[in-house]
Amino acid sequence: MLRGRYRPEAAIDTRIIFCMTETQKISWKRLAVEAAAIVASILFAFAIDAWWADRQQHASDIAHLQGVLEELESHRVLLAEAVESHRTTVDLGYELFSLLASEETAIEQARTAEVIDLLFNFYRINAPFGSLQTAMSSGAIARMTAVDLASDVASWPTTIEDLLEEEDNAGEVILLQHYAVLGRKISMHEVYGHRLAYPTGRGTPDVINDVARPEAPVSHLTVDYSEIYDDIEVRNGFLEIMMFGQAALGEATLASNKLETLMQRLRQYISQRER
Repeated sequence: MLRGRYRPEAAIDTRIIFCMTETQKISWKRLAVEAAAIVASILFAFAIDAWWADRQQHASDIAHLQGVLEELESHRVLLAEAVESHRTTVDLGYELFSLLASEETAIEQARTAEVIDLLFNFYRINAPFGSLQTAMSSGAIARMTAVDLASDVASWPTTIEDLLEEEDNAGEVILLQHYAVLGRKISMHEVYGHRLAYPTGRGTPDVINDVARPEAPVSHLTVDYSEIYDDIEVRNGFLEIMMFGQAALGEATLASNKLETLMQRLRQYISQRER
């Protein structure tokens, strides 16, 4: 016995609802798959971009470090010159000290004047730092994985500054001690002759200062060497020249040894990073 009346339209409605439900399930899965594919594509693109940017940055950093290494090579040459020059200055100081104690023959007097000129060609290092400054400003030094090496490279200018300070001290001592003493013993006749030959309109003390400059050699001047060796101020002055020359020589030697080690470490680091 039928409890209710059969309605065909109700069966149709049920089928429609069922079909709609199935369709909705299929659409959500597709959307999820498509969304996942899009996200994966974006992430992959980002990964590609990051990988490429990292390679570009890596190549740029290596180029900057190679530039630093080449610059340090020029410093190595300059330091070798500094060591040799400062050693020569010390030797000249001892030679001059010995000449002043000699019999002052004509040959010895000529050599004394020559040594005086040579002493004033005191070497001062002029090391470039363009590549290192560029590497530091670009961040190449900060990105080095060898932190100790990065710190040593960044602090290298301080070593050169220390050497320059020693060189300036030695140069100043040569000017103040050496010529402050000998300048008073230069014949006034020669000083006035120098003023006539190189008119400047300045006084005698200024002319003596001109004599003390490296670009104004004094070998043409006549120096009164009588009792000069017994002058304690003169002897102390020459001893200071040798002492400060030795200090500059020691600083240049230490800097040269330090640079050799630094360059070796940096060269190894670059070689490892290029692999």
